[in-house]
Amino acid sequence: MNRSVAINQLSEQMGLTSRTLRHWESEGLFKSSRDTSGWRIYDENALLCIRITAVLRKIDIPIKDIKSVIESQSPSRLIAVIENKISTLKLQRAEILLFERQLDRVLKLFHKKNSDCFLSLDEILTEMEDLLMSNPEENNMIKVVTLPPMRVAYNIAIGVSPEDEAMAPVLDWITSSSLLGTARFFGGNVKPLPSHPGTPYGYGMCAAIPDGVDVPSHLQEMVLPGGLYAMLESSDDIGGSWKTLMRHLSQHRKYKSDRSRLCLEEHIRNDNPDGCESKYYLNLFEPVEVK
Repeated sequence: MNRSVAINQLSEQMGLTSRTLRHWESEGLFKSSRDTSGWRIYDENALLCIRITAVLRKIDIPIKDIKSVIESQSPSRLIAVIENKISTLKLQRAEILLFERQLDRVLKLFHKKNSDCFLSLDEILTEMEDLLMSNPEENNMIKVVTLPPMRVAYNIAIGVSPEDEAMAPVLDWITSSSLLGTARFFGGNVKPLPSHPGTPYGYGMCAAIPDGVDVPSHLQEMVLPGGLYAMLESSDDIGGSWKTLMRHLSQHRKYKSDRSRLCLEEHIRNDNPDGCESKYYLNLFEPVEVK
């Protein structure tokens, strides 16, 4: 039997405000209808979506990830979202510990200096700049993150600038399959590798897809293994950004490159370019392992 619940009843039953429910609906997580009195009402499918949203928001899962769970209705996608959240928390914890160590070093220096003389603000700032720049490993630009294993659909193109050609069929299929809000896009060089300017090379583009989705015949399927990666946000100079990432990684005392896995470039849609010509932001991922 199909059951519908009015917004005031649902608010009372689940401890959610009407404003919260309207906000979640505006984010596209579910849809309501109206009864004869004009009240918003929610059918069984909407109620399930609301339950999923309420549970995942309690553990601070982002709306876009909640939407991917709702659209896939897949336990494996829920597990992947939770694993991503754990990885994010681990990274945040590592960053907090890093800042704590840096601040502790600064305070120890101040106590030592002030035992002999009073420091001016300018001298304090100079000491801080010197101290924070003195340890390239703790102040470098890369982050070590964990990517989960991902089932992906991919396409490979070869040319003097094959990136758009590689992406087009993947993006078209993802869009037509209503997976655009959930898919992560990754690219990378494949054989023949780039050599000289103007020489054709290979580039593969893939999109993460949930279990149960059939891949069309014009695309191929594989599983990216996931694992530890050194990550750097790329500037417009992608080649220069890769050199920066590898230079900082070469100075890292704990991690080194893992040549058994592919390096990746994550393409993140730039929906508000504000005059910028780039359609995507890029995050660069170099696979790493403990030394």
